[in-house]
Amino acid sequence: MARRAATTGPGPASARRSRRRVSTGALVVITVAVAAVVMAGLSAQAIAAHSSCTSRPVLLNVAVNLDLAPAVERVAQDFNRQEHRADGRCTQVQVTEATSATVAGRIDGQDSRNGMPSVDAWIPDSSLWVDVARSFPLGARDVQPTSISVARSPLVIAMPKTVADATHAFDSPTGWSLLLPHADGGPPRSLGLKVDLPDPADSAAGLATLVELSRMLGHGEAARTSFTKFVLSSEATSQFDSPAALGSFVSTAAPPFSARPVTVTSEQAVIAYDRANPARPLAAQYPADFSSALASPVLNYPYVLTSSDPAEREAAREFGQELQQPYAASVVRYSGFRSADGSIDATPASFGLRSQVLTEAAAAAPSEAQTTLEVWSKLGLGSRDLVLIDTSAAMAHPVAPGLPATLEQELTQTAVLGLALFPDSTQMGEWQIGGTQNGKPYQQLVPVGPLPADLGLITRRQQLQQIDETLHPGTGALALNNTILAAYKQMTASYQPDYANAVIVLTAGVDTAGDMPTSALLAQLRKLFNPSRKVEVVVLQLGTAGNFPAMQQIAAATGGAAFEITKPAQVAKAFIKGFSRRLCDPHCAAP
Repeated sequence: MARRAATTGPGPASARRSRRRVSTGALVVITVAVAAVVMAGLSAQAIAAHSSCTSRPVLLNVAVNLDLAPAVERVAQDFNRQEHRADGRCTQVQVTEATSATVAGRIDGQDSRNGMPSVDAWIPDSSLWVDVARSFPLGARDVQPTSISVARSPLVIAMPKTVADATHAFDSPTGWSLLLPHADGGPPRSLGLKVDLPDPADSAAGLATLVELSRMLGHGEAARTSFTKFVLSSEATSQFDSPAALGSFVSTAAPPFSARPVTVTSEQAVIAYDRANPARPLAAQYPADFSSALASPVLNYPYVLTSSDPAEREAAREFGQELQQPYAASVVRYSGFRSADGSIDATPASFGLRSQVLTEAAAAAPSEAQTTLEVWSKLGLGSRDLVLIDTSAAMAHPVAPGLPATLEQELTQTAVLGLALFPDSTQMGEWQIGGTQNGKPYQQLVPVGPLPADLGLITRRQQLQQIDETLHPGTGALALNNTILAAYKQMTASYQPDYANAVIVLTAGVDTAGDMPTSALLAQLRKLFNPSRKVEVVVLQLGTAGNFPAMQQIAAATGGAAFEITKPAQVAKAFIKGFSRRLCDPHCAAP
């Protein structure tokens, strides 16, 4: 057809030129038209996509532990640029920085935090927090683990390099025993190391440390006592998981503090600090042990889903795939973490981790984290105590035949030593017993209140110490059972749930003939005892003149304990045993 049309026109040459001009013009018009249509379609598609991302996107809120949040934010920005879709809508990821303990409390319903946005996916620093959250019904319902680990960072024992050089604590490989008191296998007291333990209720490093020490010490009464001594001898602190926090930690080794602190933190935190502070480096070691169960726990940054919305779960799975890509791994390593496969970029050599062998500890069992937190909570519970000090005539007797020291002198030493063992979180008051005051068999010397609080010109602790150092035996008779009942009623009426409430009795135990019979006191105590509002009676009987079996019965009726003290050195042991009983309560054997 084209050829025939060409032969019937004006002439072959002119026809070809004319047709060439027409065809070229048409082609241009058609091309422009097609391009316009295509561009219009693409623009409409882009506008529609943009509209879906601004008007009705699937917004995925991912809560991430503070240290990893900047790296995950970079990955999320790259993810958002790719315009992923879920349920036919554009997906947008936003990252919320929050401590793992805070998010766990929000998810499992144990700690409602107003103002925190709903959490659709979660990256805590450790699976320990996943186990904690899932130990409660709400958390077990909402927290759905995946097999994805976003990053890894082994825990290390760390101290300022100046302290390591002065103590030689890291001259050879060391294990978790470095944190224990000397009597329980720890370093010599002469080293003067002070354990700053990140609060296990807020820190995975602190929680993992308790898990490892609990494994090492084992079970039974001796293990409970050793564990209690560690908790009471260490100082619970904030987390040392950033250059700023570790900078504060290092500063305590310099004047005016001149302390010798040691703590547990992550490899990533040490790397970040060392990069920022090359002139004041840290010394760090991976805990070493013959058993892998007691080696270095690893923060594993698991990715878990927490939303039940189908579109959000689809978006969360899409983002989970993004977190496993090489780009995400490179961002993680650049931030000082190990990627999920354990790879790590070059680390600074100044703190010596390059030359050390890393042995990873066995992962905690699902119930291990929550059980350990419950133990910590029991030991960390503040004490609220009313102390009864015996100044009756019996206190003038010698401690033992042939010895010059009186029971009152021993009590003075006992009270002063015992007071020093109570932390500032304690509330305490004191009654003098062994005489009559306004018709009562006791006199209040100091009302119950916080030890560090001002009471006149001095603190309550200072006032108690001054009183205890100046006590002298009188001539009065001791109405011990009547006094214990009065003290027990007062502490029961003023019970505070955030404390371990107790009546502590320091006495020779030599009662007056006109006092309430022990059987009547026991009946009253059993009637008043409320296991959900427990007030213990703890008796320290000085010397052997008193009726110690009766003291044991009185203490047992309230879930407390009685100890026979014949020399001041036994006070610390009785104090530790008394605290360690919290770990087996209410099934403790008699001391």
